[in-house]
Amino acid sequence: MGTSVGVGPFRTLSTIPAAISRLDRSIGASTTTSLRKSCFEWSSPSTKRFQRPGCAPFSVRADASSREFEDSVNTSSRPSRFSNFGVKNRIQFKAREVRRGENETLTKYFATCAPGLETVLAAELSSPLIGAQEVEVGKAGVSFVGLKVTGYKASLWLRTAVRVLVQLAAGPLPEGRGRNDPVYTFIRDAIDWPSILLDDSSSHTQQPDSNERYRPRSNSGGRGDEMSNSRAGTATHSAQAPRFRNFGVQSRVWSCTDIHNSAFASVRAKDAICDAMREACGGHRPEPPEHGGSTADVPLFLFLFRDEAVLYRDMSGVSLHKRGYRDVMHRASLNEGIAAAVLTIAGWNRAVPGFGDANVNAPGEERVLLDPMCGSGTFLIEAALMASNVAPGLMRRQWPFQKWHDFDENAWKQCKDNAVSMQQSSLSGVRLLGNDIHAGALSLCHRDASTAGVRHLLELSCKDIQEYKPLVVPSLVVTNPPWGERLIDSRNEENEWVYETWQGLGRFLKSQCSCADVYALSGNAEVTRAMHMRADKKWPLVIGGQERKLLHYHVLPPRKLA
Repeated sequence: MGTSVGVGPFRTLSTIPAAISRLDRSIGASTTTSLRKSCFEWSSPSTKRFQRPGCAPFSVRADASSREFEDSVNTSSRPSRFSNFGVKNRIQFKAREVRRGENETLTKYFATCAPGLETVLAAELSSPLIGAQEVEVGKAGVSFVGLKVTGYKASLWLRTAVRVLVQLAAGPLPEGRGRNDPVYTFIRDAIDWPSILLDDSSSHTQQPDSNERYRPRSNSGGRGDEMSNSRAGTATHSAQAPRFRNFGVQSRVWSCTDIHNSAFASVRAKDAICDAMREACGGHRPEPPEHGGSTADVPLFLFLFRDEAVLYRDMSGVSLHKRGYRDVMHRASLNEGIAAAVLTIAGWNRAVPGFGDANVNAPGEERVLLDPMCGSGTFLIEAALMASNVAPGLMRRQWPFQKWHDFDENAWKQCKDNAVSMQQSSLSGVRLLGNDIHAGALSLCHRDASTAGVRHLLELSCKDIQEYKPLVVPSLVVTNPPWGERLIDSRNEENEWVYETWQGLGRFLKSQCSCADVYALSGNAEVTRAMHMRADKKWPLVIGGQERKLLHYHVLPPRKLA
């Protein structure tokens, strides 16, 4: 199914989920930066799906090449004016479900990503591995609809997303003053909170996942119990006290009439939920999570913009870029989700079965990927996982939705079993080469690759790039050299070292990588010029909260002497 730009199920609220990724901003970035006005794009409720005033719709197929990704981004226009077009004063409570006939119920989702990677994420969602419907590209995220199993598949298979959110309620904030302020009133009446937070059955207590490759079975089991329930946030005030799922609320507020502080919005939302639970449960309420809202059984996100609100449940909890194979990160390590997106833009997805056109290389053709400055090996490990068709979500031990009242254990198990059955333990026609001058960074690469189960697929060496000669000429080079603010300060000798590093990279590519396609990340145009190569494509990305560029070069063959 095509992937199109448009407000889709969010309509006038389309821009609120667009700002979700500022919670993560490529993971680890400051979230205090004010949201730019250009992030907010409004549309008339009467506008047809996939089209809005001032914007030309476009589509991206699941098997789109890197050129098609670039063309789709460059040809999509944005509206020059922002207006409300007359929002009706009504609350769309219980907006989680979209009816499609008597026997099918579709759910609204929103997957967030780093700005600049929306079309890559949209292609993932549209692929046969996930099969999302009504996929619509937004700002820093993609909305889609699907069955419950679609959310499970998205959680398992998405490589470039930050988190997957399920919409609970949406609508304008009601009028209110004093204790019954707009946020309090909206949240308290939004949904039936006991159905979400009351745990009246032990069947929803999370059990350890049993994927033997990535998750050893826990020796503890049975009803071991009161301690486990307590740590999960279950209220145990008395023997008769009901059991609860704990919750956390994060809020973001922009341009609202009566509320201007995100922290206050979170407090009022929590008050409303606790009061609703006390009233329904004889004065009892859930205990707060031990380690903050991100570890809650039911993480909630509330977004308020111009007196409009959207409430979500977070399926991911911890950001999806944290696969589970990395315990210690090198200070210059690349985000795993960004690395996977760069590899997809570079065309590595064509080596992945099930993603678009699988294995498009000619029979017998060898596809060689090289990272000559691999550091701790993020590109190589992600490339190996992609080529082996390993679902990144399989390496996780815990998911918030496993504790939810509507968790379908059988459907989740089937999704995992299907993912495990699609893995490839050995690869043919693919080689992964890596090199770095720092032995310490390479040791991290060895360890993380072993944890991910792909160490046997990597060919690593520890040499200066001036001395390194790959075992075979690569067809694709993807690398993240040191640049500017990522590693250095203002000292002249350090700046000179970075300049020389890029200069050496340019010489290496010309001498050892003839006819290869090169994709390099850079945040400093000055040091990039030291390569003395002209990039024919540039993708703007946001990494660590700062604007960067993904540069594409095609290395020409050596000149023949007359």
